[in-house]
Amino acid sequence: MKHNIVVYATVFVGLLATSGCQKFLEEKPLTAVDTKDYYKTLKDVNASMAGIYGSFQQEMTGEGGTKNFTGKYHYWGEGRADNFDFNGQYTSALVRELSINTLTSGNSASDWTGFYRTIGLTNLAIKYIPNAAKLDNAVTPTLRDNFLAQCYAMRAMCYFYIVRLWGDAPIWIEPYEDYMVESKRPRESKEKIMEEIIIPDLKNAYNLIQKNQTSNVWNINEGAIAAILADVYMWKAGMNSDNASYTEAINWFKNVFKAKAPTGKVYTGTTIADLEVAADWRPKLFLDPSKSKESIWSINWDAANNGCACIPISIGSSNNQVRVDSVLHADWKKDKTDMRVTLSIDTLAGLGHYDKVLKYYNVPASGFPSGTNAPKATDYPVYLVMYRLGDVYLSYAEALNRTGDRPNALKYLNFIRQRAGKVALLDADPLIAGVVGLEDEIIRERRLELFGEGKRWFDLVRTRSLNKVLDPVINRRISKIQGAPYTEGFGTNVDEKALWPIHRNNLEDNKKLEQNSFYR
Repeated sequence: MKHNIVVYATVFVGLLATSGCQKFLEEKPLTAVDTKDYYKTLKDVNASMAGIYGSFQQEMTGEGGTKNFTGKYHYWGEGRADNFDFNGQYTSALVRELSINTLTSGNSASDWTGFYRTIGLTNLAIKYIPNAAKLDNAVTPTLRDNFLAQCYAMRAMCYFYIVRLWGDAPIWIEPYEDYMVESKRPRESKEKIMEEIIIPDLKNAYNLIQKNQTSNVWNINEGAIAAILADVYMWKAGMNSDNASYTEAINWFKNVFKAKAPTGKVYTGTTIADLEVAADWRPKLFLDPSKSKESIWSINWDAANNGCACIPISIGSSNNQVRVDSVLHADWKKDKTDMRVTLSIDTLAGLGHYDKVLKYYNVPASGFPSGTNAPKATDYPVYLVMYRLGDVYLSYAEALNRTGDRPNALKYLNFIRQRAGKVALLDADPLIAGVVGLEDEIIRERRLELFGEGKRWFDLVRTRSLNKVLDPVINRRISKIQGAPYTEGFGTNVDEKALWPIHRNNLEDNKKLEQNSFYR
């Protein structure tokens, strides 16, 4: 790892303010500031927290300005799956590699540097926030613990992404402050990272966070920590066929239900009424998540301050490199009962509309307005969802199904279907026969409900569905390119192929790293 990976404090003004504005300012790198002179006041702590969130936000949403399509949220969560495809002549090598599963170590989305940058910032904050609490009475014990909880949870979240994408990885849980200390470390097992860092960090965060508080949707809060922990146990259960982890996940889903939403309502999580009504699904969850009783944690990106949120699936300054998968686009449009269709994608006829994803934008079903006085597509804010109650309901249904509670699993699945305008499934429906049939339907529903929310790839890996779902999709796409299918698919080496390559820059910077075996 590079020395300079560790500690640049990119500070946002007003991140923690109620307005949610997040304009960049540049501070001196912490390597040029004596740390004891930095973490002294509440202002210093707020700046450090802004740097942590800003670092994570930049990896997910992008760099703003004129740097279109740099946010990795969709590349990591959906780029290799079946929701999106490359967009013909406008496609970069990055997107084409993702869409037909031919990743190389030069693909920019395979670079984990941003996660380690964020981890480095959390390590500094975890070490020095207690010192600020001793020097400034404004950093009360409650504030100190809430800040630390967010730092532990953010570090765990970064490592959770790393484990799911690359598997084994170097471990850093302390600040890098001395250039005389070796900065290059080998990879350690994903199991060790999961058991010794991710789960303990999240449990520590949950113990520290102040309970029963109205949440700030832009910060990692009580409900978010519980949701991440449930997600971690679902991953562990699916990857290891570990039924005990499904039970652990259920316990953490119940802790989500105990927490408060940004509106001050306890999530509760027992009825369809705890979800947003259909009419408020897009307006509140995606356009104004701070006003939603279903929101848990979202990422703020204000175009006025940060520049264009030109995420890969949005309308960039020019034609997108990514479009909605043609089969999904055609099939989903046929469902006239599903209210999510016209709120998620542009359903107008013609190939030119495949790249129009509307979910995060306050625009009509006909797409982005045009004309002299119409706002530019690049001027809209974007609030990417990390976790929300609809996501939790469907994951909860999956865990209930796997632990033998089929009636409640079906109930929670139907809550999402009925909110979308679809009919409830009956237990005797052959579509959901057995545990596997019901799980397949839950995962199909997650694809539609959480479309564009960075979940699909992880769902397919976790449920070991890559061969079954993606092989036909990849062969269809490759047939269009070369006139014949690529029949190998994920094959018997699916666990290795599911991992991402380590970027060549990471390998060059750290000679102790070894590339994932499939990409050697």
